[in-house]
Amino acid sequence: MMGKARRPRKGWKVTSKTASPGSLGEVLDNARFTPLGRRISVGGPKRDDENRRSTTVPQLETSGGRPERQSIPTWTAPVIEFLTDNLPGDPSVAWDHLFITAYEAGCEALAALGQAKSTLGGAEPLADPEIPEVLPRWDDVATAVVWVAAQSNLLGYRHFAGSREQPNQRGRFRPNIRASHGCGPAYLAPEAFDVFRSLGLIVGGWWTEAAETILWRDDPPEWGMDFTRNERFLVACHSALESVPADIVAEIETIALVTDKEISERHALEVRHRAQPRTKHEIRVLLERFHRDDLDDLFCRRWRLQDGWLPQDEVKRSLRLPYDPLAMEMRRAFAVRYLPHHPFLSK
Repeated sequence: MMGKARRPRKGWKVTSKTASPGSLGEVLDNARFTPLGRRISVGGPKRDDENRRSTTVPQLETSGGRPERQSIPTWTAPVIEFLTDNLPGDPSVAWDHLFITAYEAGCEALAALGQAKSTLGGAEPLADPEIPEVLPRWDDVATAVVWVAAQSNLLGYRHFAGSREQPNQRGRFRPNIRASHGCGPAYLAPEAFDVFRSLGLIVGGWWTEAAETILWRDDPPEWGMDFTRNERFLVACHSALESVPADIVAEIETIALVTDKEISERHALEVRHRAQPRTKHEIRVLLERFHRDDLDDLFCRRWRLQDGWLPQDEVKRSLRLPYDPLAMEMRRAFAVRYLPHHPFLSK
């Protein structure tokens, strides 16, 4: 699979009046902030609980007298519309993920929301789409939306003012989302506002508290975040170390072992098929990288910050999100303490 490569947004210069020296306007101009055209509360963002809120359809009586409750989160429709419109391909025929991780996640999210059938190259729309009873995890869906928005240049991260040497911003859209809750400023295209609001990631031109850990899973280099020192990350690492399920223990033991037999078999294969076979040491390094990738995959599948190791019913609700920076950093922190005799797994 390919990584979440970013494509530069084509420029559109924005002009504004010059603020008075020493004024708040000058500070905002230096941060290259563009107002949204709506009132913003002073004092920072309020806590937004819309990410957890659902619209509950009234209970219906079944033939057996048992009430049947239908509950559809408010974010489902905006997410479906956003992904339908912004994944590559023709929505009436098929979406093509182009083997780009962000679009792969978007296609899987559409399938998990009952709108499409996954295919080798992407997803095909269903003739009779229907929201499933068991929905995918909110945090995974929100992450997929962020990845698709960033990949499609609908979300553009901007550097914190004064955090490091500023890149040339000429021709780039000015930020319309302010830094808050550990997240930096960003430009969000108008067509993405509805889905980000519905997921509870923004409110009133600010990032919400709920957005912070979602954005850790994209880890924009423009912000220079180091969430590995955050208390939530450290507590989650301790919990992961103290509560490893038996099936995870068995899988980790297999991953951690690079045997001499495995190396010899790979070396013999290369001797037969390569003009310049690698040495056994080089093959060991190669196999250690493969095993490290397997441990990354395990954390991406089976671990989440809020819930730790996922039981099988939660695994079924999770999306496959390879190269998740948060999961990969947890793998490193976990391996340092849990697998000290296998240092290659903590690289």
